[in-house]
Amino acid sequence: MTIAVRFPDGSVRNIPAQLKEIPDASSPDTQPSFERVPLNCDPVWRFQRVGEEWYATPRSGSLSMLKPILPEWWRTVRHMDDSAPRPGRQRQSQNRRGPIDTAA
Repeated sequence: MTIAVRFPDGSVRNIPAQLKEIPDASSPDTQPSFERVPLNCDPVWRFQRVGEEWYATPRSGSLSMLKPILPEWWRTVRHMDDSAPRPGRQRQSQNRRGPIDTAA
């Protein structure tokens, strides 16, 4: 499901959207109504409604990668830690018959 969004250059693009419930506090017993809103998951653009239309505006700021406070639990399991050296690691043995001919 998509929704049309107008970008600063004047173009209109279809953006992934979701259905969002419109709360009606005056009559809570009625059937809920829904509207399509764009997903705000784009790292470059933020989507805002002006009247009935949606507009894209550039995001400001910068993204930073979050680092875990504690090491991941699997690092304590020797076989699951890819960065840990493995003693006795053997090279893969080659096929005794030689390489497989796939041209045939």
